[in-house]
This record gives sequence, C-alpha cells and structure tokens, in this order.
Amino acid sequence: MSCWGQSQVLAEPLLRTMFESSPEGVLVLEIDGTVRFANSSAAAMLGAREPGALVGAPWRSLWPELSRPAVEAHVEAAAHGEARHFAASPAAGARPKLEAIISPMCNEAGQSVALFVSLRDVSDIEAARLAAEARERVASEEASALRALAALVSLSSWETDFRRDTVRISNAKGLQELSIEQAVGAYDPETAARFRAITDRVRVCGEPYKGEAPYARLDGARGWLREFVQPILEDGVCVGIRGAAMDISEEVSAREAIQRAERRLAVAAELAGMEVYELDYETQTLIKGGSAASILGGPLRPETFSSPPIGQVAPQDRARVQKEWASSQEAGSPFRSEFRMHRNDGQEIWVYCVAEMVTQGGQPKRLLAAIMDITERKRSELTLRDTMRRMAEHEAHQKLLLDELNHRVKNTLAAVQSMARQTLAGVCFDEPRDLFLERLLALSATHDLLVRHAWESASFHEVADAVLKPYGRPYSYEGSDLQLDPNHAVSLGMALHELATNAHKHGAWREAGRVKLTTEVGEGHVRIVWSESGGPPVLSPTRRGFGSRLLQRGVAGELGAKVALDFAADGLVCTIQAPLSARLRVA
Repeated sequence: MSCWGQSQVLAEPLLRTMFESSPEGVLVLEIDGTVRFANSSAAAMLGAREPGALVGAPWRSLWPELSRPAVEAHVEAAAHGEARHFAASPAAGARPKLEAIISPMCNEAGQSVALFVSLRDVSDIEAARLAAEARERVASEEASALRALAALVSLSSWETDFRRDTVRISNAKGLQELSIEQAVGAYDPETAARFRAITDRVRVCGEPYKGEAPYARLDGARGWLREFVQPILEDGVCVGIRGAAMDISEEVSAREAIQRAERRLAVAAELAGMEVYELDYETQTLIKGGSAASILGGPLRPETFSSPPIGQVAPQDRARVQKEWASSQEAGSPFRSEFRMHRNDGQEIWVYCVAEMVTQGGQPKRLLAAIMDITERKRSELTLRDTMRRMAEHEAHQKLLLDELNHRVKNTLAAVQSMARQTLAGVCFDEPRDLFLERLLALSATHDLLVRHAWESASFHEVADAVLKPYGRPYSYEGSDLQLDPNHAVSLGMALHELATNAHKHGAWREAGRVKLTTEVGEGHVRIVWSESGGPPVLSPTRRGFGSRLLQRGVAGELGAKVALDFAADGLVCTIQAPLSARLRVA
C-alpha cells in the first residue's frame, strides 16, 4: 500500500468527521500534487459537484492558466517542508476569491509524505478591501480635485476657533493648523490690522462680511483678495469664524487695465473729434462719450437712433445707408459708412460712422455707435475729384492735339518721301536716292515708335528693333536695356540705321555674319557697342561719308558722347560712350 494507506490522519474516524464537517475547505494532496481527499466545503468552493469529483485530479488543474505556475511553486515548496500561503480565484466555481494555506504532513522521521490544504472564502473580505480602497481613492481624487480647483482659482478657506485660539487653513498646499497670531503674523502690519478688524466685527456683530481689499505678505507677495466671512454660533455665542478668500489680483489688474484703456479711448476720441454713443434699447438710455462738443449742434435723444444707425441721415443718402446697414447686420459685421446728415440748425455735414448692434435672442439689446465730422475732408476730396476730372479732360484734349500733330507729321514725312522720289526720279545715280529714302524710312520708324509712347520716351531695344528688323538679318542683345528721351531715341535710331546700312553693304550682313549690341553700365556712364562678326575682311575707308559724320558729330553732340570706330579685320566695332542722365538711364 502507499503511504496514504498507512496514514493515521485519514484513518482516524474522528479527524475525518471533523474535516468533513468543517466550514472551511480541507484537502489532502500527494507530494506530486494529486488530490487524495476533499471535504464538501472544498468541493463547493472549487466548483465541484461532490468531493469525489476532485479526488485524483491534479491540484494545479483546479486553478486558471495564469495562476498555475505560482500554484506549482507553492506545492514544490510545501513538499520540501515549507508552508505556503496564496490567494486566487479558482478555474470554476461561483466564488471569485479563495485563500489557500498549504502545509507539509510529515512522518515520524520528519519527511514530507503528504500536503494539507485549508481553503477559506475571502470574497467578502476582498470585496470590503476593494470597496475601502475605492473609497480611499475617490476621497483622494476628490481632495486632489479640490486642491487643484483651489490652486486654479487661488482659493483658500479657514476656520478659526476662539476657544482654542487656533486657525485651520485649507488651500492648494494642503491643510495646516496654526495659532491665530501665527496666521495673521505672516502679513504686513496694515493687512494684519485689517484682518483683525474684520474678525472683531464679525465676532461682535454676529453678521457675515463680504468685501475686496489689497494684501501684502512679509515674504513680498502682494495682491487683492475677495473675502467672505461668517460667524460660528453656539447658543447665540460666536465661538469662531469660518471664511473663504479668493486671490483676484489678476482680475483687478485686468479691470484696471480696462479702465485705463477706456480712459485712453475717451482721450483719443476727444482729440479726434469723435462722439461715441451707447443706446440701451430696453431702458431707452443713451450714454455719450468722446468729444464734448456736439457734431449735430445739440444733444441727441434715443429716438434719434430709431432708424438704424442714425435717423438724421440726409434724404439723398438714406436708401444707400439703410442698404449698407442691412448688409452689415446680415453679415454680422460692424457697420461703416460715410454719409450726409442735417444738424439741428439745418446745416448739412458729412460724417463717418461706425456702429454695431448687440442682440439677445434675436432682439436688439444695445447699439454702439461713433461718429466723426469729416465735412472738411469730404469737401477736399470733392475738390480734388473735380480737379482730377478737369485734368483728365485737359489730358484727353492734349492727346487729341498730339495725335493730330503726329498724324500731320507722318503725312508730312510721306509727302517729303514722295517728293524725293519724284524729284530724284530722273537722277542717273540710284544709290544717293535710295540712301535718302532709307534714311527717311528709318526716321519714320523711330517717329512711329515715339508716337506709340506719346513722345515721352522709348527703350533702346525698341529703337533697335524698329530700325534693324526690316533688314531681316541676325542680331542680338547683351547687357541692360536703356530708357531714352525722344531726341536721344531719334539720334541713336539714325546711328543704328547708318551702321546697319554699312553692315548690309560692306560688313557682316553682306555675308552670313552677325551683329551684337552690347550695353556696359559704368560709374555715371554707359557704353553702347556695335560689333560685327562673320563677315568679309574689313578695310579702313579712305574718306569719311555721311554715316561717319552722323556718328562722330550728330550723335556725339546730341548725347554728349564719345564715338569710336574700329575697322578691325574681323568686323567693325563702333563704341558710343555717353553719360547717364534723366534723358539716358538704365531701364
């Protein structure tokens, strides 16, 4: 037989009867943790139908998966002679929490031959413990919330006991108890005296006190307090006071800042000549601020504002103002407008008005309005508009005359060109005739360009394009563009024409060459460089023609420039260096 058969514990009828009737669960386990005995209480606690259902079952299988490693460790320790205690919920059964004590059962030699387990249902105890912890947690959270709220609103409370001469103070820092003199002694003499006066007043009169006052502490802190104090009465005798105080330093600072801003606004409105009105529709009270003088020549009455925003709008502006007012109300934005009004003496004035309606429940509550006399400014604007209109008419008339003059000059150039053709028709030399006509065409092209700019100015690139494009040969720009007055434009246009004609007959454009126009801006001057490349070899001329004289005399004289002609073998280079001025400037 196994050692169980030899066990006197289970063989003893009295002990077995005691185990069976015990209200606590009793189990006996083999050393390996197999259940060999269980009473009815243990079966009920572990969710078994009867004690026999547990016999032969591994002890670890009676507990949930997560608890099994710990259960096995307890069995192992008990098997080696160490009693163990643990609490857990079983794998089955209605009870959520059981307390188990595992003790070794030893033979006469002191060896562990079995394990004794006692089970106790601690569900109610656990529930009570959890409830107590929950109450403590809620109380702690409420206390933390109250301290946080006190810190947020800078609130403190206190209770003074005159019989014990103590004060209990509760604030964001916690709860503390001091003597009355200790509590009051933290403040400067003036604040301490005020606290004592309030205490004496409430104690003697037995009536609550409420007020606001500044304070100063000995640690340097200063501010304002809103205080409420009430007596604690027993049998009609004041035995203490209970009070609360809120630090309203920021509120007072904000209130003072608003008051300063209102004073500044009033001064600004007075200096600007503005009148500010606030109408309370419910009480029909009208408050005026700003300028002391009345823009309308007398006091305004609430009925003046019966037709928003102001009922004294001149008839010619009334429809427009009412439309603007309706639009501002629909958009929920302030009303802003300029309109005419009639003073009390009948004089018409212009005013600038800003107004806003404050509503409650869709009904007008208050109207805020500010008006400023802008009659002088408006008259100046009207005078300026009239002057600008007359200037525009004058400019239009001047443009008409200029267009007519341009038309006649163009016709004159065409007539000169026609007469030249007729006069030189019988000349046997075609070249002089053609040169003359080409120069007239170049002059006409520059003239047309200036006409498009109303004879004010033209750019160097525009002049070059007007003169060079008719040749249909390649050219390019490099450097900044220049802005030329009419005379400079005509001079440079004729110079470019002479250079282009020379390039066409003798230079780069005679073959597949190119022309490059370069502008180089220096300190107070600009260099315009005409350079040719890719043409036939250049030969220096034996005499100076019209083109050379035009460049070295006409252009040099008109622009105050220095003109240099370099008949290099690989292409002509013409350099015109002219001073920068209002007539010739970088574009």
